[in-house]
Amino acid sequence: MIETKDPQILLPEGLSSEEAKRLKEQGLSNVSKEKNGKSYLRIITDNLLTFFNILWGIVAILMIACNSFSNLTFLAIIIPNVLIAIVQECRAKHTVEKLSATTDPKATVVRDGVLVEIDSSEIVLGDVVCLSLGQQILADGTVLSGVAEANESMLTGESNAIKKSEGDQVLAGSYLVSGKIFVKVTAVGKDNYIHTIEKAARSFSAPASNLFRDLNRLLRYISFFLVPCALVMFFVQYAANGDVRESVIDTSGGVIGMIPAGIFLLITVTLTLSVISLAKKRTLVQDMYSIEMLAAADVVCLDKTGTITDGTMCVTETIPLGGHTEDEVKGAIALLEGAEASLNATSKALVAAFGTRSDVEVLEKLPFSSERKYSATLFLGLGAYALGAPHFVPAPVSEEMEATVAAYAKEGKRVLLLARLASLSDTAGEPIALIAVADRIRPSAKETIEGFQSQGVAVKIISGDHAATVSSIAARVGVKNAERYVSCEGLSDAELEALAEETAVFGRVSPEQKVLLVKKLKSLSHTVAMTGDGVNDTLALKEANCSIAMAEGSEMARKVSKIVLLDSDFSTLPDVVREGRRCINNVKRSATLFLMKTMLAMCLSLLTAVSGLLALIPGLGIEVLAYPFQPKGLVLLEMFVIGAASVLLALEPNNERIEGSFIKTVLKASLPNGIALLLPVLAIVFLNAFGVFATAELGNTLAMVAVLGAGLVNLWVLAYPYTKWRLTVCAAMTGATVLAVPLSILLVGDMFEFGHAKGHVGLAILVAFLAIAVAAAAHAVKFLVLKKAKKKGSAPAIGTSAAK
Repeated sequence: MIETKDPQILLPEGLSSEEAKRLKEQGLSNVSKEKNGKSYLRIITDNLLTFFNILWGIVAILMIACNSFSNLTFLAIIIPNVLIAIVQECRAKHTVEKLSATTDPKATVVRDGVLVEIDSSEIVLGDVVCLSLGQQILADGTVLSGVAEANESMLTGESNAIKKSEGDQVLAGSYLVSGKIFVKVTAVGKDNYIHTIEKAARSFSAPASNLFRDLNRLLRYISFFLVPCALVMFFVQYAANGDVRESVIDTSGGVIGMIPAGIFLLITVTLTLSVISLAKKRTLVQDMYSIEMLAAADVVCLDKTGTITDGTMCVTETIPLGGHTEDEVKGAIALLEGAEASLNATSKALVAAFGTRSDVEVLEKLPFSSERKYSATLFLGLGAYALGAPHFVPAPVSEEMEATVAAYAKEGKRVLLLARLASLSDTAGEPIALIAVADRIRPSAKETIEGFQSQGVAVKIISGDHAATVSSIAARVGVKNAERYVSCEGLSDAELEALAEETAVFGRVSPEQKVLLVKKLKSLSHTVAMTGDGVNDTLALKEANCSIAMAEGSEMARKVSKIVLLDSDFSTLPDVVREGRRCINNVKRSATLFLMKTMLAMCLSLLTAVSGLLALIPGLGIEVLAYPFQPKGLVLLEMFVIGAASVLLALEPNNERIEGSFIKTVLKASLPNGIALLLPVLAIVFLNAFGVFATAELGNTLAMVAVLGAGLVNLWVLAYPYTKWRLTVCAAMTGATVLAVPLSILLVGDMFEFGHAKGHVGLAILVAFLAIAVAAAAHAVKFLVLKKAKKKGSAPAIGTSAAK
């Protein structure tokens, strides 16, 4: 702790060190025991203990128990998927916690009759805190002495300064923009007003992404089929061969085949690559799926302060009056600002434009107040200068000046009047100049908003400031329909909901009204993204489909948001949109590769189960059609034809708007691919059942050859129309697949059991070409059906995602 003593400061009576220690021991310190966000343990368990992870774990245990270690190759897909998800979420949590630690402010309190500096968490109930310009209020309290102005925009959304003097209440989360006060702490920790908002925010559950929801729904459907089918498969195969080990391995092959494990890895890898790319642009993605939600957004709600504007002000015009010169104006304002003890946002803008002077003796000062709305200073030999709001400064305002003030007000600018007075009590001063001051708009704001609107995303401005002012600023940055604005002060919920769709600018909005607007827009089938930096934005951020916080904003806003802009510059948001569109559109296309394998495994598993049940009926003479693939049997298909190909294809740029249901689009596109994959394999299975091949193992090997051939056809069809990148990927994956078969025999001890085809190489090649021909014919029939339907004007969206 740093002690500071100043004999000129009259300190209110504060606590003694012993009193502060006792209060801290009683739990009355400024620490909230309630934690924000997931713990690291929760992140690990949420990603690890899922239904399918548990299922894969059971299969792995069974393979180990059966001493079939070569069938554990599927873990090469599962483990990276889980690890990437855990690491990414933990890194995001660590970054936010690190950001919070670097922004943790200090407090100056009266202890034992002197001023000492302590951590904000060391403040106790009854402490006397000294606050001055620019300092954040860290605990609720009552002003004991002094006069200041506080900015409560983090709590209320209003950027106007609010006067605080003896007896007034101050709230944690706000900060001083002028003056100096001593405050007695009346609430600490979870009892602060700011934590009531945080508690309310916990009652809001963040919306799941459409992709995440559709994937879970798809997997739920698969699980309804998988569990009973697996039990029947094991039972009928064990009844047929009496071998537990073989029945377990074959059944596990069906189970692994039915789960589209790689689709999770595809999504995780592509989203992680996007997260890494965005991190280089100082954008922290806390939830990977939020990239998709922002990319799918068709409405983005922005706050004015801190988003469109940077929270500072600037002088835009200086208009000398009555023959006075700009040099005279500059000198007068420099003197006024040089005499000021503290600076607010307006003063900083004036200093930046005119500088300061302190070479003339100050005789007397009249400080600025919210009621007076001007300040004045009397200088030796020069008289007095006053600066403030027209109609409040004691000087006449002509009609011409009135018109000028009105014109600037329509542009959202604040106009100051500089006047010369004979004395501080003079009521008829001489106007010298009008100075226009405006919120400083971020340089990238206009371009960013144009970027959103050009992509079909509606922009709505939601602010706690005056509606007309916000509207004019919105117009300056190009927000469409900025003239459609409304003040939400006094509006009923029903009135506000009726205006939600058509209105572009909302002023004087309370935190509760922000939530209501987001809810209403979502109820109108909009996907809503929202930016915010204050505590007052927290509830609406939780309600939005995608929440974006500024790093320089409140800690609470950062913790509840899915995306944090580390440089507090929302110009990076279009990059997030592009990354999301690339990921989701390409994942939609590539996901059909994974689901064709799932459809194949489900059909073959069902065939095994049904044939096995029929075989149990005496007199039918039906034999069990054994499932042809062990768990490792489809690894080459998943590795080259599906896995690597889908990830590489997902890297291709794609800025099309995300539309339609993920699950419907993917299932429609997967159906013809699944049929093309199933037909040649089904032929091999039946031929094998009738003893056409020398051994059953040879038949199963030929089924693996057939599935690879048909799978490659599906890959080439999916990639059409071809680009250089798509041709390169397809050619590379075809070559890798062809080489993988002999290399697997030579280098890994025939792990995939292609060695059964030794002596039957010609037959294997013939089967491969026949499988390619059958799959190609199936796709040819599909295209003929599409062409015929197109002529009738109603082409179904089957397998056409790649051709868009």
